[in-house]
Amino acid sequence: MELNQTSICYYDKRLARISTCTETADSIVPDTFPDIGRVICAYGTTAVKDQTPQSGRLLISGAVQVTVLYEPENGGGLRCLSVPVSFAHIEECEGLDAEAVCAVDCHAAAVDAAAVNSRKLSVSVQLCFAIEGYCKTECEVTETMDMPQIELLSTMQNVTLVDHAREYPITILDDVNMQDASGLSLLHTSCMMRTSECRAMHGKVVLKGEASVQCLALQEDDAVRVLTSSTPFTQILEMPDAEEGDAVGAQITVREADCRLEADGLLSYTVSAHAVIALRRTKAVRRIDDLYLPGKSLRLQEDKTMLHSMPPVVPFSAEATETLQTAQHVSHVVSASACCCGAKRSAEGDLQITAATQILYLGDDQRLCALQRMLPLTMSCTAVGEVSQIELSARASSAGEKGMLLAVTASGMAAAEERCPFRHITAVEMEERQQNNSGVTLLLRYVGPEQQLWDIAKDCGTTIEAIRRANELAAETASVSDTMLLIPIQA
Repeated sequence: MELNQTSICYYDKRLARISTCTETADSIVPDTFPDIGRVICAYGTTAVKDQTPQSGRLLISGAVQVTVLYEPENGGGLRCLSVPVSFAHIEECEGLDAEAVCAVDCHAAAVDAAAVNSRKLSVSVQLCFAIEGYCKTECEVTETMDMPQIELLSTMQNVTLVDHAREYPITILDDVNMQDASGLSLLHTSCMMRTSECRAMHGKVVLKGEASVQCLALQEDDAVRVLTSSTPFTQILEMPDAEEGDAVGAQITVREADCRLEADGLLSYTVSAHAVIALRRTKAVRRIDDLYLPGKSLRLQEDKTMLHSMPPVVPFSAEATETLQTAQHVSHVVSASACCCGAKRSAEGDLQITAATQILYLGDDQRLCALQRMLPLTMSCTAVGEVSQIELSARASSAGEKGMLLAVTASGMAAAEERCPFRHITAVEMEERQQNNSGVTLLLRYVGPEQQLWDIAKDCGTTIEAIRRANELAAETASVSDTMLLIPIQA
C-alpha cells in the first residue's frame, strides 16, 4: 500500500490583531518658556524604529514626539512644548519565527498631558498597534492511497494560499508651497498611505498609491490651521516568483513622517513606509472524507492538517454617528481625528469598533478647547469576513447648546478567511473483522428516510458500486429513500 502525500508550502497568517499599551513621561518646562496656565491639548507623532520577529514574539520599538499646546499662566500667546516618549512593545505569538514577514501600523491613539505644577508636565500616551504576521509553513496532506479494494470518499477543495510574502522599504519625498502658510509653526503631523493599484508582472510587482499628509499649524494670532497635501507614488518592486495575472495585495504602513514648515510656507516632508506584498494562488487539494476496506477493519495513524485559506481582500466602508456633550457651546470645529483601537464582528454581522477620537474646537469666547473620547461604535457593514487595515476619518459639527455631532467613517479590507481541515495519514494497518452475516451473501433492507449509499455500503461491508449493480441504480445515484435494497455482502 502506498500513501500519496502532497507537500504544501505557503505563508500562514499567524498574527492578526490590534493591541494597545500605555507609556508615560515627565517633562520640565524650559527656562525660556513661561509657566503653564492651562493645557489645551496634546498630540503624538509616532516613529517605529525597529520591528524584530523572534521565536514566539515580535519586538517593536520606537518613539513618540508629543506636542503639548498650552496657555501661559500670565497670558500671552499660546506655547508648544515637545516631549519625547520612547516605547518598546512585545507582542506574543505562538509559531512566530525570525523569518516572519510582519506589518506594523502604530498610532498614538490618545495623548493626555497634565500640569503637575506650573513648571512640570506629566504625559501619558496610549499606543495602538495593528499587526499582521506571516510565517512560512510546510505541511503534508494525504490526497489518495494505492491499495486494492479500498473505498475512498473524497472531494476536491479549492484553497487560496499566500504563496509568497515579502517586505519592502518605501520612501516618499516632496516639497509643497502651501498657500497663505507663511509664518506658521507645526503642531502635529499625521500621514496615511493609500494603495490605488497593486499588479503582478513577470518577476515584479507594480505598486501605485498616494501619501496623504495632514498637519496642524499655529498662526501668529494663535489660530490653528489644517494643512493637507497628497503625493502620488509608483514603485516597481522585485518579486521573482510573481507571474502576470497573479493575485497580489499590498499593506503599506508608515514607519516615520518627518515634516518641516519653512518660514516662507514651504512644506517639506519625508515619509518612510513599509510595504508587505502578499502573492496569493488558488490550489485544488483532494480531501479524504472517509475510507474503509470491505470485510476488514482499518487502523489509521494520522494528523490533522489545517490549511489557512486566505482569499484576496476586498475594500469596505462603514459609518457611525455619535452625539457628544461639551462644557460650552461649540462655535467652530477646527479639526477632528479618530484612531481604531479595536474591531470585531457582532453576531448580526455589524462592525463594532473602539475609536479614540480627538476634536479641537472654539467656544463662544473663541478660546481653543479640546475634547478627547474613547467611543464604542457600531456600524452596518455588508462586506463578508474579518476586517483588517482599518483607517478611521472623523468630522464634527456643533449640535445644540452644548453638544457636538461626530461622524466616523471606517474604511479597510475584508476577507472571508477560513481554516480548512485535511488529513495526513501516516500509516494504515488492516485487521480481520468478525463477520456476523452467518454465511449470507445477499441482504434485503428497507431504507426509510434518505440515506447515503456510502453509509449503507460501509455499514454492510460492501461497495457502492455493488449496491448500484444489484439494484440497477444509475451511476450518479448517491442516496436513496423509501425503498427496498438488495445488498451484496463481500466475504
